[in-house]
Amino acid sequence: MRIILIFFCCILWLGKVAIAQQHVTVNVIKVDSTFDKESASRLEFATTELERVFNSDAFHQAVLREKFTVGNYNLTSAEIYELIVSGMDNYKDKPKDYSIDLRVSVFPNYQGHGNYGITDMNTRITRTHRCFILNNDVKCYIGHLAHEYMHQIGFYDERTWVLLGKKTSSVPYRIGNIVNKLIGNDDACPAINKTCN
Repeated sequence: MRIILIFFCCILWLGKVAIAQQHVTVNVIKVDSTFDKESASRLEFATTELERVFNSDAFHQAVLREKFTVGNYNLTSAEIYELIVSGMDNYKDKPKDYSIDLRVSVFPNYQGHGNYGITDMNTRITRTHRCFILNNDVKCYIGHLAHEYMHQIGFYDERTWVLLGKKTSSVPYRIGNIVNKLIGNDDACPAINKTCN
């Protein structure tokens, strides 16, 4: 019995090592020429940091501990983690290659309603308000990209109850909060009511 227990523990340990050794890359695809020099620089820093976080054991453990109860498509925390790092960006026939593709663009005019970014669920393109990128700490952009990437892989900002419930319990917000905590982002990250050309 003791030998079986030791063997089982070794298998679990090897499985954990194998997961930890799988490196995830985060690639940026600028879908148009909307990025100015400073926004592009912040994007580069943000994606490098996001890649570091996604590869950290702290992120892995935080996602496994999180209770996803809203808009999780009946996936477990472990399944959500695997989907995040798998590189299956919800494109048709995209293989599990552990290579995340962020398709990004920038828009200049404030859209109202506290909105500073959106991911089109058809094109999987994340558009972010330039003023949000330039007038907040770059950590805000990192958390925003994490949140929007959850949309890219198919999660919505669903509410705890229809129409009036909070949507902050949904998977994109929970993952964004985990990333913000791990990078030490305590900023409010407000939308900026300006036009930034």
